[in-house]
Order: sequence, then C-alpha cells, then structure tokens
Amino acid sequence: MKRLYSLLLILVMIVTSMSLTGCSGSDVTYPEGVETYTYTDDYGREVELRKDISKIVASGPNAQMILVTLAPEMMVGLAEAPSMAKAKYFPDYYIDLPTLGQFYGKKMSLNLENLMQTDTEIIIDVGEIQEEGNEDMDTIQKETGIATIYVEASLETYPEAYRKLGKILGKEKEAEELAKYCEETIARAEKIKGKLSNKDVKSILFGVSSTGLNCNIEGSVQAAVIPFIGAKNAVQVDDEEVNGRDGGNPLDFEQVYNVDPDVIIVAQGGPFDTMSNKDSQWCELRAVKEGKYYEIPCDPYSWMSAPPCVNQVLGARWLMSVVYPDLYDGDIYKDAKEYYKLFWHYDLSDNEVDKFLKNSAGR
Repeated sequence: MKRLYSLLLILVMIVTSMSLTGCSGSDVTYPEGVETYTYTDDYGREVELRKDISKIVASGPNAQMILVTLAPEMMVGLAEAPSMAKAKYFPDYYIDLPTLGQFYGKKMSLNLENLMQTDTEIIIDVGEIQEEGNEDMDTIQKETGIATIYVEASLETYPEAYRKLGKILGKEKEAEELAKYCEETIARAEKIKGKLSNKDVKSILFGVSSTGLNCNIEGSVQAAVIPFIGAKNAVQVDDEEVNGRDGGNPLDFEQVYNVDPDVIIVAQGGPFDTMSNKDSQWCELRAVKEGKYYEIPCDPYSWMSAPPCVNQVLGARWLMSVVYPDLYDGDIYKDAKEYYKLFWHYDLSDNEVDKFLKNSAGR
C-alpha cells in the first residue's frame, strides 16, 4: 500500500505540474508569472528555461561532478552519493540528498520517485556528445515534465562549458574562474606541444588494473590526457578494438616490452610498489630502470580518468609535470592546491599534497 501511495503521489505531481498555466516549452510547463527564455542546447534542442533557476540535478555521475564544482548549493539530488572516503570533498548536507541514479544509457537506474520529490527546476547533462543523445534528452524531458538540457564538455571545451553553465545558473563569476583555470591548462599544453619535435614526443603506457596490464589505450576517452599534452599512447589498436571503459584493454608482458614505453603511469591499487623489484616482470623495462614510472594521484577521483571528467584538467597538469618537466610552466604542488580550492571548494594541506604526490612526482 505504501508503494502504491508513492506511485499515485508521483502521478498527481506530474499531472498537477502539466496542468499549471503559464509559459511552456515542449513537455515543460511553468506556473504563471515565472519568467522564462528559450535556450538552445548543444544538441540544437530548444528548451524553455526559468530565468531564476535555483534547484538542479545532473543526468548522471559525470555531469554531477561538473555541476558540483560550479553550483554545489543548487544540487537537490545526486546521481550517485559519495562514499565515506570521498565525503570530505562534498558539502555536509549531501549525505541527506536523495539518490536519483543515472537517467539514460546502459547504466540507467533513474529513481523517478526520488526525482519528483526533489522539486528540481532543470535536469542537466554535461559531457561528450553521444550518438542519439538528443533523443535521450527529449525522452527524459517528456517523461518527467522537467526542462532537460545538454552542454558539451571535454578537455578542449571545458572553458566554454563552464561559461554556458554560468549563464544558465546565474553564476557567471564562479564559472569564469573555473573556465580560466581550464584555459590556462590548455595554454600550457599548447606551449609544450609547440616546442616538441617528433623525436621529443614521449610514449606513455597507462595501466589501470591491479596488475597494470589492462591499459587505457589510444582512442579511449579515459586516455584523452595523453595526446592533449603532446605525448603519444604507447598502445594503439584498430578503432573497433578500443575498450572505451575504465577497465581498459588487456595486454601481456610481451606486448608491453614490444612497445617499450618512455613513461609508465599506473592507477592506485596497481603494481607501483613492486615494479622495480628484481623478481618483477616490470623491472627490465627502460621506463622502470630510468625511474620514469608513476602512480596516478587519486582522491576523490583519479586525476587521469575513472571517471574521465573535469578531474582530467588537473591530470593534464600533473602529466605535463612528470613527462615534460623541463618544459612545464608551473608548479604541480601549487596547481593542485589551486584546483582543489576552485573546483572542490576544499583547502588542501601541505601534508595532503605530499601524500597525493608521494609516488607521483618526478624522482
């Protein structure tokens, strides 16, 4: 009976929302007197939006990560609740927000009941363009009656994405600070690439499993930082063989020795601590012998991927600092502190930075 009552309540809320008079877009209706405007999102969809948005939700974990960096106080529901280990990087009240799940895709887990209880004014999807993504946005908007938009975002387009979100949410000043950090990261990468000859370009093996032999390879969004900074992925296969997930493509040691990378980066929980041991199969690799292997910093999320989102902006600065230390125009300790302050609204202590970079700074 309790479940039935909840479902009936949701239906009543939807019908009530749809029956309100006033400005409307396709599938979206606002109470009379609410000021709205027509917004064209990055799929080219025209959506009627409130001018005074104050309650937002994200379409999934990646979009949530970006929105939390800009407007944490506006979030009224979470696609994914942070674990206890990550909780200190989020506002205290997040623990009480309803969990909504992912709104579309193979991992769709939307809890419609929780969504309707948030009274959100907009659903925002942020990330790389997806095939049929415009149809996904239309479906979400039609089924919920809530304005739903998409903003494109990638390593190259984060500045534009933040500025668009800043205008939508009335947070232009905060968005500009984030956009400028992203622009400076792009500028540093372009400066390095402009100084590299073909023989200077470093190859990087990016291991993500406990063994380090599952690798994020050329063409995967998880490995996007590598070409972004002017390096090349040591592992390249045909496009149809690329695993576009954080599990990576499995290799064996024969393949690793054949590519003989200049630099190796491995995820936390990987083989970093034992790679130089005499009985390790990694120890004879040139990168290991030369000390050019590093453990990727991770907290609250990996700086390189897992997920491949705005954390990659700091990951790009970190990777430049270890792969091209003589060309990197920055101080990764200061960069990390600035990033956490701007994006996570968190003041890193010197000890925390040291812990992040213990196995991750040039030796």
